[in-house]
Amino acid sequence: MGQIAAPLAGSYDGRLVLLSIFIAISASYAALDLGGRVTAARGWVRSAWLAGGASAMGLGIWSMHFTGMLAFSLPVPVAYHWPTVLLSLLAAIFAAGTALYVVSRKKMGRVQALTGSVLMGLAIVLMHYIGMAAMRLSAECHYNLLLVAVPLIIAIIASLAALVLTFDYREDFRGTTLAKVMSAGVMGAAIFLMHYTGMMSASFVPSTGFPDLSHAISISSLGLGGIAIGALAVQGAAILTSSVDRRFAMQAQELQTSERFRQIADNLQVVLALANADFTELLYVNHAYQVIWGRTLQSIFAEPKSWLQGIHAEDRAFVEECLQHLIAGQPIDNLECRVVRPDGSTSWVACRGFPIRDAEGHVYRLVASVQDITERKRAEEALRTNEREQRHIAAQLERERARLVEAQEVAKMGSWEAELPSLNVIWSEQTHRIFETDPSRFHPTRPKFSEFIHPEDRAKVDAAFVASLGERSPCTVEYRIVVPDGRVKILEERWQAFHDEEGKPLRVAGTCRDITERVRAEEELQRLSGKLLRLQDEERRKIARDLHDSTGQDLVVLAMMLGQLSGSIPSGERGSRRLLSECKALADKCLREVRTLSYELHSPVLEDAGLEDAIRDYVKGFTKRSGIQVELELSPRVGRMPRDVELALYRVMQEALTNIRRHSGSQRAKIRIHRNSDLTLEISDLGRGVSAGGQRGKEEPRLEVGVGIPSMQERVKLIGGRLEIDSNNHGTTVRVTIPLGGE
Repeated sequence: MGQIAAPLAGSYDGRLVLLSIFIAISASYAALDLGGRVTAARGWVRSAWLAGGASAMGLGIWSMHFTGMLAFSLPVPVAYHWPTVLLSLLAAIFAAGTALYVVSRKKMGRVQALTGSVLMGLAIVLMHYIGMAAMRLSAECHYNLLLVAVPLIIAIIASLAALVLTFDYREDFRGTTLAKVMSAGVMGAAIFLMHYTGMMSASFVPSTGFPDLSHAISISSLGLGGIAIGALAVQGAAILTSSVDRRFAMQAQELQTSERFRQIADNLQVVLALANADFTELLYVNHAYQVIWGRTLQSIFAEPKSWLQGIHAEDRAFVEECLQHLIAGQPIDNLECRVVRPDGSTSWVACRGFPIRDAEGHVYRLVASVQDITERKRAEEALRTNEREQRHIAAQLERERARLVEAQEVAKMGSWEAELPSLNVIWSEQTHRIFETDPSRFHPTRPKFSEFIHPEDRAKVDAAFVASLGERSPCTVEYRIVVPDGRVKILEERWQAFHDEEGKPLRVAGTCRDITERVRAEEELQRLSGKLLRLQDEERRKIARDLHDSTGQDLVVLAMMLGQLSGSIPSGERGSRRLLSECKALADKCLREVRTLSYELHSPVLEDAGLEDAIRDYVKGFTKRSGIQVELELSPRVGRMPRDVELALYRVMQEALTNIRRHSGSQRAKIRIHRNSDLTLEISDLGRGVSAGGQRGKEEPRLEVGVGIPSMQERVKLIGGRLEIDSNNHGTTVRVTIPLGGE
């Protein structure tokens, strides 16, 4: 008795081993299938599926384990303590419940997956060893501790694989039935390996004592068959119920999605239509067709091509040709035509269409959209009218320029000479004509000459005259005179003092020119330029508003509708889903481009927050679009300024950055605003500043003037500022200086 007897030799029944493997694979497939159903369920239905699925899966795992144990034969009778067996079944159900709970969550991160796999693996191993403890026989069970750890590791790894695979296949979006079966085989093999490795860790040594057979039962072949068949039946019922329930749920979801899609589509102002491959049957069209065509939905369903009768006679042939191209598989993009309603009213529409292909590449559906663009066409016509008006103001600006040139050519220059210190003045005949005086009756002494000068300009002229007496260079002054009949003229006068050998001034001689017409022409030119710029800004604002409020909103609704439509297409139609995804991406791209164009045409930040915030906001978007890094150096004293000043500076900044992106090749730029008595705006880059057309000399680089530079010059001139452009081999700097005075 002091020696340990030799372990009992056991053997396996190959048929039962194969049966246990089949049950393991069946349980794994049930897990993959039930994971999706539990995920899709909500509320109390989810709890019911979680409990039922855990029971079915747990029974399958336990049945595999128990079948595997019964496949193991010993040379002594073996009974099983049924309360302990029941406890092992509960452990298996707990393991299955843990798995279904983890994989049915919206997300499964690494922590959740690892935690779930550890809990599930522990529960499965616990089920195994509890089941071993239920054995009642005339032998003692001994375990190899090293081999005991191996099933635990295998169980955790197998559980992790089961969780990942079940989570991956739970919505049937990836893989096929064959892939599910293969995954179930991998999971079943892992469970099989865990069980039989655990069996290898146990050895049975004969014992002289009698086993406690209270509450113990023996399992016959018939009982074993009942366990296996029952487990398979439960799993089959669970899979069948899940499949049927999922099909009903998918049908309900499709109906709900279809109804939601119809509700969205019927509220759109865009016609949406779905037809078969040759357009002989119309499958769907929304209510916008009745609004745009003025015809009933029943008429187009009865005759799918009846919509062609509403196309303007001049456009119909081309539209029919495009329809044939669409039926042949070629998309239609932005086809514009006119629709004539039965009441005679006409609308402009933009048509788009594309074919939907099946997995083999054959066209089986045609999708089309039609948008009413009448307002856009009217806006374009208004824009053309505005452009004609702008051209008229410009063909007028040219006339004013011609008048200015003519005035300069026709103007006669008068001359005069004054002796010092007597100030006796001698006028030429042309000078008398300019002042409209009679040479025979008028002698322009200094006191009488002063009476001609406009009261507001006398101090300026006197100061310039006194200062010129000490200078040896000519002096030029513009001032106003009042002629005898009360009219005001503007003169440009240039004179120079002549000195004796000691530097004392002896006389002053000069010329005068009547520049009234020139100045008035310049003022009119500036007024017209300002009007032209204001018209341009107003048109920009209008177009930006139309793009944002009309086109932008339609694109938003279209993107939402495409997103809703995505859920109604079955997962098997991969071509349709991919095409719909591309359509949504194109709609999102168009929306971004429309918003960018609207913002570039008119910045609402400029009106609401001022120049500083508007520049920061524009630079952020410009950097994102162009990749050019822009450094900002803004004085803290910028503050708010008059609206026309802020708008002019903003447009100069916008035009300068556009020129940098298009022409300079520089990847860096800098914007600097400094404010004290003057306000200075500088936009500089490190790109190509020299014209490609050559240079006058090494020290005289010439800036290549773009279309926007004259616009910048006019804007700065209108607000009383000065525009300077410095360009050389090291880059270009655009500088605007505006005198602010003491404000």
